[in-house]
Amino acid sequence: MQQGLRGRRAPAGVRRATLAIAAAWLVLVAGLGCWLSSRILDEERDSLQASAAYEAETTARVVDRLFAELSSVANMVATQNQVVQLATRYRTDPPGFDALTREQRAAILAQDPQVRRVGDVMTRLSDDLRYGRIYMNNLSHDTVATSQWSEPFNILGQIYPGRAYLLDALRTGKGRSFGIARLNQMPSYFVTSRIEDTEDRPLGSVTVRFDGPDMAHYLTGRHIALIVNRQGRVTTASSAPFTLRNVAALLPPEALRPSADDEGPGEPLAVSAIADAGQGDHWLVEGRPYLLRRQPLADEQYQLLTLASLEQLAPMRRQHALLAGSVAAVGLLLTLLSGRLVGQVAMRHQEERYAANYDTLTGLPNRRAILAELRRVFALAERTSQRVLVAFIDLDEFKTINDLHGHEIGDRFLAEAGRRLLAGLRAGDRLGRWGGDEFVVIGLTGSVRDGDRDPAAEAMRRRLVPLLIGTYSFPECSFDYAGASFGIVGIDPAVSSLQAALREADRLMYADKQARRADAERQASVSVPGRAIA
Repeated sequence: MQQGLRGRRAPAGVRRATLAIAAAWLVLVAGLGCWLSSRILDEERDSLQASAAYEAETTARVVDRLFAELSSVANMVATQNQVVQLATRYRTDPPGFDALTREQRAAILAQDPQVRRVGDVMTRLSDDLRYGRIYMNNLSHDTVATSQWSEPFNILGQIYPGRAYLLDALRTGKGRSFGIARLNQMPSYFVTSRIEDTEDRPLGSVTVRFDGPDMAHYLTGRHIALIVNRQGRVTTASSAPFTLRNVAALLPPEALRPSADDEGPGEPLAVSAIADAGQGDHWLVEGRPYLLRRQPLADEQYQLLTLASLEQLAPMRRQHALLAGSVAAVGLLLTLLSGRLVGQVAMRHQEERYAANYDTLTGLPNRRAILAELRRVFALAERTSQRVLVAFIDLDEFKTINDLHGHEIGDRFLAEAGRRLLAGLRAGDRLGRWGGDEFVVIGLTGSVRDGDRDPAAEAMRRRLVPLLIGTYSFPECSFDYAGASFGIVGIDPAVSSLQAALREADRLMYADKQARRADAERQASVSVPGRAIA
C-alpha cells in the first residue's frame, strides 16, 4: 500500500470509473451527434423538397402561360384580314419561283406593299413581345412575310420544305416544335397556326419563334430548372451547362418518345440514381448530387425538371462531425480532469487514512490500527470460541544503536526488524509497530485446557525470536544483534478483556527483558564478556 501511495497513482477504481465515464461520454456524443445530424439533414432535405416543389409549380405556370401566349399570338396573326388576303394571293409560289435564290425571291416579295405592311405588323408585335421572329409561310413552304424583313439578316423568301411543325399546322391546324434555327443556330421554340379562307381551306401558316435564351429568363429561382422534351433533350435551362444536353435518364421510361424531326437528342449528361437516398428522388448529375422534382407542362411535348443541389449536405455533415468531435473532446478533457481531481482527492484521502493507520517508517499498522485489529480479532475469537495471541516485542539496546551509528541507521534497523518479523508470521497474523522500538503481533489460536501451557504462544516464540538475532548490514556499517525481548500471551476473550491481554503481554515482555539482562550479566561475570555492539 505504501508503494502505491509513493507512486502517486490514482486508485484503480477511480481510473476504471474515469475510463468508463469517458467511454460512455464518447458513445453518447457519437450516438446523439449522429441522431441530431440525421435529423438536421432530413429537415434540410425536406426543406429543399418543399422549395423545389414550390418553384416547380410556379415555374410551370409561367412556362404554360408562355406557351399559351405563343399559340394565341400565332392564332391571332393567322386570322387577321390582311394576313389572310396576303396568304390568298401567295397560296403557292408563282411559276419558277423555286428556281430563284432566296435573295431574288426576297427582293420580289419586298416590292409588294402588302408584304411590307404585314411584315411591319409582325415586326412591331415581335418587338413588343420579345419574340425571336414571326413569319408566314404558304403552301409551298416559302416565307412570304416575316418580321424584321427590312434588316440585312432576314428570312424573307426562305423555303422550309419538310418542317414537321409546318406540315402539322397545314394538316391539323396547329404545329409546334423545338429546334435550332438554321440561319443563326439559335435554340428556339416554334409554334404554328394554320391560315384558312372562308371555306376553311388551308392557305398557309403563321409561325411564332421564341428563342430558348429568352425563355431561360423566366426560369428564375433558387434551383436549376430544365425544360426537357420527350427525347430527354434539355431545350431550355436556367444553368447554361445543361442547355441542349440530354437527361433522358431523369425521365420516366413511359414519358420518352422518339424524335419526329431531324434534330439530334443532344450529348448525354452523366446521370445515375443515388441508391441509398432514402426519402426523395436523389440523383448524381455529372458527379454532383441533386434532389429531382418532375412537373408536367400543359404542352405534353415538354416536362419541367427542377434540380435542387444537395452539395451543401456534405459540408453540413463535416460541420456536425467537427462539432460533435469538439464536444466529445471537451467532455473527454473535463472527464479526465475530473477523474484526475477525484483521483487526487482519493489519494489524499488514502494518504490521510494511511497516515492515521500506518507507520510511515516501517509501513506497518500503527498503534491505532493495532487496537482496531485487536477489537476485531477479540470479537471474532469470542464468536468462534478461539483464543487470541498477543505478542509484545521490544528491541533491546536500540538506544545504543542510535548512539553509536546515528538515527538514520536506527531507522533502517527498525524497518529491517519489521521486515524480518513479517517473514515469520502465519496466515492471519498481523504485525504492527506499537511505538518507538516496540512491535505487536496479533493472531488467533485454538482453545487449551486449563493449566496447560499454550503451545501456540510457544510456537510463535520459536518462530519469531530467532528472526531478529544476527547480523544487520547497511552500506554505512554492519553489526551483530543479540535479539529482542518478547512477551507472548494467549487470551480467552470470554474470560479476559483486550486491555488485560495487552497488560499481560507487556508484563511478560518486561519479565523476558529482565531475564535476558540477568543472563547477560551472569555470563559476563563468569568469564567471557558479551560481544559489544559494533
